[in-house]
Amino acid sequence: MSQKNIFIAGEGDAWYERNKQHTNDNSVNNDPILAALNTIKCKPTRILEIGCANGWRLAQLKKIYSAECYGIDPSILAIQNGQTCYPDLNLFVGTADTLPNIESVDLIIFGFCLYLCDPQDLFKIAANSDHLLSDKGLMTILDFNPPAGHYRNEYQHHNHIFSYKMNYGDMFCWHPSYHRIFEHSRHHNGSNELELEPDSLVSVQIFKKDCQLLTAKNPYLKGYNNIPNT
Repeated sequence: MSQKNIFIAGEGDAWYERNKQHTNDNSVNNDPILAALNTIKCKPTRILEIGCANGWRLAQLKKIYSAECYGIDPSILAIQNGQTCYPDLNLFVGTADTLPNIESVDLIIFGFCLYLCDPQDLFKIAANSDHLLSDKGLMTILDFNPPAGHYRNEYQHHNHIFSYKMNYGDMFCWHPSYHRIFEHSRHHNGSNELELEPDSLVSVQIFKKDCQLLTAKNPYLKGYNNIPNT
């Protein structure tokens, strides 16, 4: 069974139950995504968060930006709770590889979920999220980001799930229409002591989508006839 099916079947609800404390005021005040977005002074009007839990972060973003907010999460309990607590949000049950049928947004957030996605789905996840992100929009990723390499750890809460750790910003930064405008790393527990426990390092990365970068002129065209034969 794929990891996404395991999460839809119940592990998503179990994850939400274990992590409810991250919806309290202290977590909001120390949330790395909210801090990063405040640093770059963006003004999104339509936001999608993938891995939104009950929508607690989206609720804060809606207050800050008065934006139309959408969220998707595999936990039925989380989405039901969010629909009760935050009726102004548009929340859906689902996984990162199958996004809701909505109009383009100008901010997409991967809310600490990619490390639990099936690796074979990453191409589809990247393509679908790029399709929904408007030109000049922002792609934001909060996830594990070890200093080097890509590998997997056994997931301590389920025998058939792995935590896949890599630089998930590479899903987008290889493409010339995406350029990184922000990155900050810290430990999963919130510490900024980066020299300790590299396996637990997480980062927030923000990329700006700019399709005009694809219209660059050929730098070799001038003087082409003067290039010697080889």
